[in-house]
Amino acid sequence: MKVLVIENASSAPVGLFGDWLRDQGAELTVITPDHVPETPAGYDLVVTLGSPHGAYEDLPWIHRQRDFLRAAADADHPVIGICFGAQLLADAIGGTAAKMPGGQIYIGWHENEFAADPLWAGPWLRFHGDHLEVPEQAEVLARDKGTVQAYQYRRTVGVQFHPEAGQDQVNYWAGKMPDWLAKAGLTYDGLVADSQEILARQAAARDVLFSEMLRRTVGPRG
Repeated sequence: MKVLVIENASSAPVGLFGDWLRDQGAELTVITPDHVPETPAGYDLVVTLGSPHGAYEDLPWIHRQRDFLRAAADADHPVIGICFGAQLLADAIGGTAAKMPGGQIYIGWHENEFAADPLWAGPWLRFHGDHLEVPEQAEVLARDKGTVQAYQYRRTVGVQFHPEAGQDQVNYWAGKMPDWLAKAGLTYDGLVADSQEILARQAAARDVLFSEMLRRTVGPRG
């Protein structure tokens, strides 16, 4: 399986999801958003990742990638979006992405109030301050605090949380966002300790989630 990974920021790599895909025998091609091709031809799956930017920002590379994702979704090409990637994908298929009302942010490990299946419930790691909605044609797989956390549209799946982030990634983000941590009522040491404990016991659940994301997009693997 050939996978095109769009790394929208060097600070948001494919991480644990990339490791898992390689363990399944996938061949990953990682590109920056400036090198998004015209079509996903030649790839079995597209994965688009996080970014400190918002899907609603007026930037050429965001517009270009939105068009790319819209064309991929319309062609029933498998796509998985994570955080910013999920927001931009939702925007591409007729949904919306905007800042959370009142500047609310979500950091840390949260369970989802609604989950179509326990595997979507979490707790899963969040680092976002954006609100996400999807068109009525999409299936909401998880929702919490008034915003969609996971969804499927045709052969595309988006998750606003971060199942790809391992301990090093958590440490890096937490160290770079002291104001966000304070606003969320968290401390660096507390989040790092929580993450060490949850990541250690979550490995099996993470594998199940990754498998389901792949099943809903690429289909069952023989």
